[in-house]
Amino acid sequence: MESQQGSSKAIAISYAAFLGMGMQAGLLGLAWTPISQEFGQPLEAVGILLFAGTAGYLTSSFISGAMAHKVGYSRLFIASAVIYLVGLIFGVFAPTWPLLALAVMVMGAGSGSIDGSMNAYSAVHFGARAMNWLHACFGIGMTLSPLILTGLLTFASWRAGYAIVACVIAVVLGLFIWSRRIWGWPAEHAPEPGEVHRRGAIEALKSPLVWVSILLFVLYAGVEVTPGQWTFSLFTETRGISATAAGFWVSFYWASFTIGRIAFGFVGNRWPIGSVLRVTMIGVVIGALLYWLNPFDGIGGIIGLGVMGFAQAPMFPFLVLNTPHVMGKVRASHAIGFQVAGAGLGVALVPSLAGLLAAQVGLAVIAPFTFVVALLLFGVYELLNTMAAARRRGLVAQAAD
Repeated sequence: MESQQGSSKAIAISYAAFLGMGMQAGLLGLAWTPISQEFGQPLEAVGILLFAGTAGYLTSSFISGAMAHKVGYSRLFIASAVIYLVGLIFGVFAPTWPLLALAVMVMGAGSGSIDGSMNAYSAVHFGARAMNWLHACFGIGMTLSPLILTGLLTFASWRAGYAIVACVIAVVLGLFIWSRRIWGWPAEHAPEPGEVHRRGAIEALKSPLVWVSILLFVLYAGVEVTPGQWTFSLFTETRGISATAAGFWVSFYWASFTIGRIAFGFVGNRWPIGSVLRVTMIGVVIGALLYWLNPFDGIGGIIGLGVMGFAQAPMFPFLVLNTPHVMGKVRASHAIGFQVAGAGLGVALVPSLAGLLAAQVGLAVIAPFTFVVALLLFGVYELLNTMAAARRRGLVAQAAD
């Protein structure tokens, strides 16, 4: 009974943590306009904040597997939440542009450590349903924060949005302290037949599969975040949609994403993960095409936005759950940290590249750019499957020898 209670506590606290991280991740799309006006920054300067956050996120998530093995999950979660909270508070009161960028970097370090280590923990201890709902909480946060900030901006500063997220993370920190005895340490796994027993991060990085999976997460995160980051600007400045309506459609995008994760949580244990991933990859390509071409008197772009959000919903949790199968349990705990770091890189790199292109040729380029990234995502996923199948055949042959 105690272990079941502990598992329920772990799931509930994980949900709260991902809700808070999602709220922070969803703020910048709407907050960027008032931030750029306050600090006198051009459109493409959003890349500075994205890369500042990514620098912290990449560093902490990349080493999260090694840190979890060294200090255990409880201490790592508590320390990460403290760092995250410090960054948020610093961001609320940052008086200058460089100090805001520094605050975003500290936020990234805290969230990256929680994200990487909690995904590794969840891949071992949670099933497909709980894993989807964990990431649905992230989507709920991303859905709520644009709505909250849209309301706040009518009478308050963009800083109020970050203050609300700081309160949520303060609660999460308290929950981590309260539950410190339930998390334990990363599990040690025996190697598969024919597999060399390697647990080190350096050894994991020697695998081509790990690098292809990192690229997959870069592209996935990019195609997820780019519409959320740029749809508001695209709709208001090139498609003649009002700011209020555009803000609603950004929330609609994240809502479709969240609804998809809840829905796939109900069916996640019934359908093969590989089949779900392939179908949803195709769905993202179709949605991105509609988002670009914007048919049906301008309604097609909104439909495409919703299709992309829903189709992307199970990708991150299923890709993480599939990692032990793709590259072996021995490498999985380190590989998941690398994958989360890759996702962090994609969050900064891909929408920033879209912003640079938009600054050169116009905001209309955002939609075809998103379509191209969706195609690349599907292609890299198929490459990873081919390489994983070859790896499994090699292991079977070694075991037979």
